[in-house]
Amino acid sequence: MLALTPGPILAHTGSVPATTTPPQEKKGPEFKLEKLSDRAYCLYGRGGNVGFLVTDAGIVVVDDQYEEVAQGVVDQIRSVSERPIRYLVNTHYHGDHTGGNPVFVKFAEIIAHDTVRPRLLEYPETVKKTFPDKVRRIQEEIDRIKDATDPYRIALDKDLGLLNFLLKDALDYDPAKAAPPGLTYDGSVRLWLGGQEVDVLHVAPGHTDGDSMVYFAGQKVLHMGDLFFNGMYPFIDVWAGGSALGYVKNIDRILSIVPADTRVIPGHGPATDVATLKRFRDFMSDLIAAVEKAAKGGKSKPEAVRTITMDQYPEIKPQSRTLGNEISVIYDEIAPAR
Repeated sequence: MLALTPGPILAHTGSVPATTTPPQEKKGPEFKLEKLSDRAYCLYGRGGNVGFLVTDAGIVVVDDQYEEVAQGVVDQIRSVSERPIRYLVNTHYHGDHTGGNPVFVKFAEIIAHDTVRPRLLEYPETVKKTFPDKVRRIQEEIDRIKDATDPYRIALDKDLGLLNFLLKDALDYDPAKAAPPGLTYDGSVRLWLGGQEVDVLHVAPGHTDGDSMVYFAGQKVLHMGDLFFNGMYPFIDVWAGGSALGYVKNIDRILSIVPADTRVIPGHGPATDVATLKRFRDFMSDLIAAVEKAAKGGKSKPEAVRTITMDQYPEIKPQSRTLGNEISVIYDEIAPAR
């Protein structure tokens, strides 16, 4: 790992719009602050959960929601401590986790995986060029299914809405006003601040191709970013390199590192414990196995969506994604030729 000391303040300005969260998630802002240890906190608000660690030499923040609420995030942090915010880690590129970068870049060094910077600066152009055709093809597939209650059609409807949302964001997005990370890493990076250890790890593509997990080692608090959706089906952003198999790889790696009494901050949903993270991991693994069995048995993707259930995990519910969306992504990943 690379040990870091406080570096120069970056000079980027601008705004980073939402890139994944549907409009209904942007109501508010209403914040809720939860203390997880002597020095570590979780802040719930509009978008992805914010984690932060207060040290004697300053504060490390994980994710920053949207630009329009970022000052509120800063104010919530300063209600706990007036120490300077020294570092911000973006767990991935999506706008509900990076939208506040233009505010934070004025006083903090921004850290993320290597792929996050080009995702913020270059990916919107790819979206504008390629997503219209994806939208057209999904709409054609929807039109061929007459039953509006068909689980496969419902999943396609969700994909269509999400693609249209992402396309609109890309059309409205100005990369010149972005505040991308000024410090990027590949496998892992270790930050020391005020005697506190902060480990930032990337294992494999999961939610996107650039996910970070952030572990406040001395406090036994872990921020999973969107590699963990607590109580809901995850969004596997295959358009940005995401992988269902990678979800399991990431969780297995972090479970081999953190102790059993670690507190866990998910990207979305309430902070919880390691047992709940393990349960989510088992859900993903069992779902992958069910899709593999269906594919090997000769079922098509629509047939797999219509027949696979995960009733043994009643606490994991649809929100922005349905079980059909998860099955479709996994099927495409493990049986692309079918």
